[in-house]
Amino acid sequence: MDPLSGRCVYVADTGSQRLSHPVFHARTGEFCDFVMENRLPQPTTVHCHGLTLPEAADGAGFTPILPGESGRVRFEVRNRAGLYWIHSHAHGFTAEQVHAGLAALLIVHDAEDDALDAALGLGSANRLALALADVREANGVLMPYAPAGGECLHGWYGNRMTVNTQLDARFVVAPGWVRLQILNACNARGLLFGFQDTARPVSPLLPFQLLGTDGGLLAAPRQLEHIFLYGAERIDIAIEAAAGASIQAVSMEFDPRHQVRGKWQQPMLHPGRANYPPLASVDICATGESGGKALADGARMPLFALRVSDRAATGTAALPQKLSALADAGIFNGTPTRRLRLDFDDQNGFLIDNQRYRIDETGYVVARGAREVWEIRNSPISMPHAMHLHGFAFRVLRRQGTFGPARALATETQGRLPTDLGLKDTVVIWPNETVWLAVDFSLPDGVAFRGPQRYMFHCHNLEHEDGMMMRNLTVT
Repeated sequence: MDPLSGRCVYVADTGSQRLSHPVFHARTGEFCDFVMENRLPQPTTVHCHGLTLPEAADGAGFTPILPGESGRVRFEVRNRAGLYWIHSHAHGFTAEQVHAGLAALLIVHDAEDDALDAALGLGSANRLALALADVREANGVLMPYAPAGGECLHGWYGNRMTVNTQLDARFVVAPGWVRLQILNACNARGLLFGFQDTARPVSPLLPFQLLGTDGGLLAAPRQLEHIFLYGAERIDIAIEAAAGASIQAVSMEFDPRHQVRGKWQQPMLHPGRANYPPLASVDICATGESGGKALADGARMPLFALRVSDRAATGTAALPQKLSALADAGIFNGTPTRRLRLDFDDQNGFLIDNQRYRIDETGYVVARGAREVWEIRNSPISMPHAMHLHGFAFRVLRRQGTFGPARALATETQGRLPTDLGLKDTVVIWPNETVWLAVDFSLPDGVAFRGPQRYMFHCHNLEHEDGMMMRNLTVT
């Protein structure tokens, strides 16, 4: 496995062509060292999503790489094994650049990860890392990113799904266990993920095993038939595939719960955006209609297919009932509670604590090593928000006020979804719902950051992020 190193280049999007997502590998304890050369007509950054890093390597947008310039990114990977990702986080340009393909997958390996692969008897063809992102197609052409004003409020939705930027993705696998590490890399679309046997499309969904979430393996697997996956969330799953089978991954229909009733007077864009052209020479958040027809959020959508070869299986591997030494969240009784609110305002769009974002704000102040409970309530007049915390993992403690269809997915204790299990960096919060998070601001063993470090807490609906639904976080 080659760690992430060398020279990487961001190339401007041509309008209909998207860049391929590279896949990098690293082991816990390895150093990543690379230079990013920006050939875009816009500023960009390199955000290492989910990793615990100092401010200088986090790439949150405070010090962007300007057009024609280069930036070096060097850090040691101290996180446990899991699927992480690297993407642009330039304020005001994130949605456009990520949609153009400026993202990469980073697979971190460790001893527990190696042991699981060995126990499942996985060959290289049966372990896949997949970034799912929707695009908009019209008459056989992929349309450029050009959201109208309303789409900058609700989000940019496509009508076709790509997997690692490929349409109609199909993977040939061997009989036996297939391990899939999956990222929802859509700008705004939620996915109700499941598997169907294509020979029996009206039959019940095929069962699969949930092995891990954002921050790596769970302590034990969970058998499921479907799982809700919102923007930037990851799942690590395994499905047992029979010889000759044909399996289709789908996003099933669900209620997306877009409850916004007011009129957004003016899309809120980063003030620096006017100084740079769009990638595809089209207006962003303009009035009128955008190009191509979108498939509504919550609509049924095919994702990718698995074709299982006819050759005989080499043997049946048993799924381990212990995957990792991940401990419970521990006791958070008496821990200070920080209360946050997700709001909607007719003038400014979606906000956190009813405040417009300023890049120079101190924001929330937290002592390094502190533990807090974050109580986050979403307004009834709202929509689902995928809230992402930079730099530090959290545990989802409980949910309250979850609406009916989503409540049916809350099969875990304290009203939680299966994607709430384990270590997390992103969590979906539905309208009128309150979620409690246990956040630990301790650093991994062997890591020491000097001086105050700035991070961010924001919505990972990328149109909301560019609309500055963000707050700074200063760890002292």
